[in-house]
Amino acid sequence: MTPAHHPYPVVSYVLDQLGDWLQQRRQFAELGGLDPGEHRRMAHELGLTPADLDALVRHGTDGAEELPRLLRALGFREETINKIAPPQMMEMRHACAGCAHKRACHADLAAKTAAAKYEDYCANANEITLMRDHGVNYSPPLAKLLKKPA
Repeated sequence: MTPAHHPYPVVSYVLDQLGDWLQQRRQFAELGGLDPGEHRRMAHELGLTPADLDALVRHGTDGAEELPRLLRALGFREETINKIAPPQMMEMRHACAGCAHKRACHADLAAKTAAAKYEDYCANANEITLMRDHGVNYSPPLAKLLKKPA
């Protein structure tokens, strides 16, 4: 089977982008249609504030698509990524979705330079370093986190 041929790739791209934008607008309108109590309950179930939930919806369903790509670029195997604890992964996806450095991340992933540059801008850089050094579900003891540097 041959891949679909698009005689007008620019038009196809624009239509895809428009479709994604319309879907995002529908999701945001649906969220806005909830009564305030239901909105708070939904946000709470996801471990977010209502404002954070709104921000995630604004970023769209692919707002954190870079995270697994970055982890793979850094040498994490798929089975290792799947072992990351859901709350930890949710926090990392949330940070990724709200990132202001998407262009740099996309460019570095495309150029295969992400491993050398991500620490300069990635909101998850510290978490990723801990996972690389201590395992994917590393959680330091509270006393270690509260210990003041010497």
